[in-house]
Amino acid sequence: MWLFDVFAWLYNLTPFTGALLLWFLVLVLTACATMKYPTRRGKLVGFGISVVGAVFILGYLETLVLNATGKEIKGVVINLVVMSLGGLGSGLLAVAISKRPSKAEIEQSLTSIRNWGLTVFEYLFVFILVCSLVLAAICLLLWLLDWPVVSGQEVTGLLLAFLGAASGCAIVSYLRRLMKWEQLGVAVLFGLLLFLLPVYVQAIWGLVSWSLAAVLGFHGVAGIAMGWTVWRQRMEWRRS
Repeated sequence: MWLFDVFAWLYNLTPFTGALLLWFLVLVLTACATMKYPTRRGKLVGFGISVVGAVFILGYLETLVLNATGKEIKGVVINLVVMSLGGLGSGLLAVAISKRPSKAEIEQSLTSIRNWGLTVFEYLFVFILVCSLVLAAICLLLWLLDWPVVSGQEVTGLLLAFLGAASGCAIVSYLRRLMKWEQLGVAVLFGLLLFLLPVYVQAIWGLVSWSLAAVLGFHGVAGIAMGWTVWRQRMEWRRS
């Protein structure tokens, strides 16, 4: 535990220790990003890290309550942060802008954007599909039992949301195998999602008016379960 005591003593030695540690951390993260990805994208990432880090450190310095001597030292620290991180970020941005990306980098960027976009659409449609299917089964049972909150309109809306989400998943699966008509496919997915969201919200509105906590709890548990499943799948893919 003596290491923690030494660190606490060093941290409380001056009010600028935290800012200097953050400054060093931002430099290390920027260097790691640019060295691990020596491409145009890596330089842009390094620029973003340095600029965001500099803004955060400057904001942190403004929250310090200092005496006259401390304010003079704060000016020196501000100049250090602006000149080092600002200069580093400007240099990385200048190199990234002046260097024209190669054809391989353009293809890699387009492929990455395409895969991430389709993955986001797939997760949204799967979430709506699972939630609408479970709620449709519950609402159908309550409707058959003459539950006053649930009517046939809610059941029909949930089934429509389920069919729309299933169609969205099928379109995403088709676009993953198809290299053409990407813009048209994304437009169709976006339009389908805009259609499903109000249908789904209107379908569960009766349940929301009955118990908002139950509806939020159900969707929260479903979101956590889906996030855990996605995390497990990604870990298995990395291992394989």
